[in-house]
Amino acid sequence: MRDDSLDFGHAAARPVFDALRAEPGRTDLAFQVGIPGDLDMAMFTLGPTGPLTHRRPFGDAAVAEITRIHAAAGDDVLFQLEVPAEHVFVAMAPGPLRPAVARLTGGGVAALARRAPEGARFGLHLCLGDLGHKALTRTGDAPPMVSQANAIARRWPAGRPLEFVHAPLAAGDEPPSLDPAFYAPLSGLRLHVGTRFVAGILHEGRSTD
Repeated sequence: MRDDSLDFGHAAARPVFDALRAEPGRTDLAFQVGIPGDLDMAMFTLGPTGPLTHRRPFGDAAVAEITRIHAAAGDDVLFQLEVPAEHVFVAMAPGPLRPAVARLTGGGVAALARRAPEGARFGLHLCLGDLGHKALTRTGDAPPMVSQANAIARRWPAGRPLEFVHAPLAAGDEPPSLDPAFYAPLSGLRLHVGTRFVAGILHEGRSTD
């Protein structure tokens, strides 16, 4: 498999975005592009052994796509890295092993960003999957997300702003918890100055109240 045989098609959406942004005159809006992680693409495309044998072409294709779009749009585009597999691995790991799994998977996410052009803007979408409105695993509690976010932040490359981390506090058909104890571990987040924390709590299973 070669990276030049993979085309995610994100660049083709830019003219549609430009037209929609022009209608209300919202020049402040940036073009946000969701980029699937290389581990995720290899696994979901080729199965459990995919990351062991063909991860590199997916990473090369992701970096090439980011580079093309950034060359055309510069600061007017923000890349959101989509990393459900990494987060699911951390969430499913036994407590004592969780930090090690977070370091391993977080290093891979940061390495992908490091290969992107300097100055490229990023957001991070930690995710538990949503196939058929079902998460790949349950949230359980917040510590897995804290471990994963901190591990990625520690290794995040300079010169590629990480503008936000979007965390799944709901999961597929599972609404967000109403127990304050669920959220207490969020005090352990150690994100960079300037990185926003986006709480993913909107869910049809909860009212506004």
